[in-house]
Amino acid sequence: MKHPNVAIVRGKFLNRYEMQAFTPLIRDYRITAYSSLTPLHDQFAFPLIKLPSPMDLPNVPYKMPILNRLMIDAHYLVGLEARLRNADLVHTAETYFHFTQQCLNAKARGWVRKVVATVWETIPHNNEGIWGRAGFKDRARRELDHMLAVTNKAKTALVTEGADPARISVVGASVDTHVFHPGHARATDMPRLRILFCGRLEPEKGVLDLIAAARLLGADPALAHTIVDLHIVGTGSAHGAVLSGTRQLRKNWHSTVESATYDQMPAIYRQADIFVAPSKPTKAWEEQFGMALLEAQASGLPIVTTTSGGIPENTGNSAVLVPPGDIHALTFAIKDYVLHPRKRAAFARRARERAVAIHDVRVGARKLASVYERVLSR
Repeated sequence: MKHPNVAIVRGKFLNRYEMQAFTPLIRDYRITAYSSLTPLHDQFAFPLIKLPSPMDLPNVPYKMPILNRLMIDAHYLVGLEARLRNADLVHTAETYFHFTQQCLNAKARGWVRKVVATVWETIPHNNEGIWGRAGFKDRARRELDHMLAVTNKAKTALVTEGADPARISVVGASVDTHVFHPGHARATDMPRLRILFCGRLEPEKGVLDLIAAARLLGADPALAHTIVDLHIVGTGSAHGAVLSGTRQLRKNWHSTVESATYDQMPAIYRQADIFVAPSKPTKAWEEQFGMALLEAQASGLPIVTTTSGGIPENTGNSAVLVPPGDIHALTFAIKDYVLHPRKRAAFARRARERAVAIHDVRVGARKLASVYERVLSR
């Protein structure tokens, strides 16, 4: 029996986080990924073809506004259409990316059979401020054979924009729970705890709110005898502010700010006691899902996060949720975990169970295969 040819198109954003769920599909599908010359990651269990893209240009001031104004969207892959010849199914991303238009061009020329797209965007009519973007999105909603919304909120955004609900399935992101898993059981009553944040060091990720909460906690008499290691992993424009803020913490709070490779992350999670992701929305962005939250769940960590974007669908009842930007609520939630080890243990178990049952890559792969089979059978 012939295995269908599946092309995964992600351009510059091709990454190992998302591709975890595609790896189990190589038994039943001939998968080839397509990226720019400088993707986020380039080592996978399936072949990768790199194509030149404006996204490969060096980062300079105003790079993206200029490129997007010139091209409507800079996520363009040179020669992609011809490379997709004979694909049974092309799996692209987002309705406004330029390479999604290229995939639809290849279908219109009869070079590919079907085109589907994963959609993360949760804000209706977002990314339409640039001339031509609304047209890109409208065409994609009409011509895509199917859309895979990462959350119900993303599905609602698509429907609000005019997409046919019958052509949308909700398929969340996945994590390999064999790679991200709890370490040896840690003593719950120890006087030293490690709080972990990992992600982009940007204001919208809430990292500065976490540091503000740490300052309040450091001054709390109830925690005077608790030693806390605040471990911040990531890079971004707020790196300097993060370093400055951590230097102002009380003496019983120790901080580490560093970057890490993806392969180092499982061990980093296993060394933590509490995971905090205080994401908060901006006018044009909110947390669409949160891959770090998946990894923290799989690692069996008690989690404090916010109600921003798709986070509640991601974490379910496995995390303590606080309002975005509410530093006092964030402070109380962290303190509650620190003072109540049994609560930490209960939420840790709940997080791991949810990751295995709902978010594991083998579960995600089955959902992807189900969509592929339905689309290809039409």
